[in-house]
Amino acid sequence: MRFRLDIDGERRDIEIEPRAGGFEVRVDGASYRIRARSSVDTVDIRIGAKVLRVRLQGESAILDDGAHRFRISEVSEAAPTTGRRAGGAGSPVDVRASMPGRVVRVNVTPGARVRRGQTLIVLEAMKMQNEIPSPGDGVVREVRVAAGETVTADAIVASIELRGSSAS
Repeated sequence: MRFRLDIDGERRDIEIEPRAGGFEVRVDGASYRIRARSSVDTVDIRIGAKVLRVRLQGESAILDDGAHRFRISEVSEAAPTTGRRAGGAGSPVDVRASMPGRVVRVNVTPGARVRRGQTLIVLEAMKMQNEIPSPGDGVVREVRVAAGETVTADAIVASIELRGSSAS
């Protein structure tokens, strides 16, 4: 996921990629490995040995050093995070959450036909709703989450059996 973050009037370009056990976050090109854990109203972010507790309230992020005004813009999703596609079309593909969050809505059931880019699951993370799209045309084989559940980054949320050549 890529987005522009304006915090206290300073603009930063952010890229986030899920990695085993956390995320790689690039801020204006500088790379950081982080782990995040969310609760009902806070997110704990670990960067190395440092832990930041962030509470979002409206357009403010509240940290130990005070409140910071923020705005997120120019959001673009990276390619969906999926499992290996060793067998190509007809092979099951695991669809994973790109970040930790709470499942707001599950739009599909096992056996449903889906199109590439169709929203499968909607997650809420850091007060934003994030849609998890289908990686290609196919049939939903399994849905592993339910509305109201909390998921971790990289958790498998569904399995899709891809059809045809849309599995790029």
